[in-house]
Amino acid sequence: MAHPDFEDLPFNVRPDLTPYLVHLTKNTKEADDFSAFDNLVHILEKGEIWGSSTKKGFIKGPNKATCFMDVPFSAMKYVLNPTDTNPVNPRYEPYGIVVTKKYAYRNGCRPVLYLSNKELSELNIPKDHRWRVVRFERADDGWISWIHEREWRCRGHFDLPERSIAVLVKTTRDAEELTKRIQAKPKKFATIPASIIPLSVICQGFPKH
Repeated sequence: MAHPDFEDLPFNVRPDLTPYLVHLTKNTKEADDFSAFDNLVHILEKGEIWGSSTKKGFIKGPNKATCFMDVPFSAMKYVLNPTDTNPVNPRYEPYGIVVTKKYAYRNGCRPVLYLSNKELSELNIPKDHRWRVVRFERADDGWISWIHEREWRCRGHFDLPERSIAVLVKTTRDAEELTKRIQAKPKKFATIPASIIPLSVICQGFPKH
């Protein structure tokens, strides 16, 4: 008996379902003067997404983790709001890598567990698996909640396929620039995207800062 595959999941029954996951980049100008676009190019050149550090408190436990969003392209403008994309201290910007859920699942990615710190303790989740947990609870000044990201994670770094499904860039000019770079030096890129998608087109514009 054949086992069901990801293509058998009903991604077409609701507009908020997608067969893809997105990893967004941001600028790291304080550390290395890289823009979000530069970091996207670097990921494609290396063929690897580096896992986020546990030092800033976003990842629990001793392990780094690579983070993705389960959000349709057309809904990205709600995630990429002025607060979270503030260039001075962005959480993310409109540049990123797209992978299929099928590939991500086969390579260790799973939906995160949204739990309070009390629930984390009560469930006695081993430290080695706490990278799977994202804090979700009421605090004195409001909710601590990132459930709108519908996050998936894998432990450590994430290796990309040689031919990725797509990358996201902010503008058509970015798409042209990335295409030129890949065509000029294809051997420099460990991962070459099958498509380059401008989010400003898909999302029909972004909120301004």
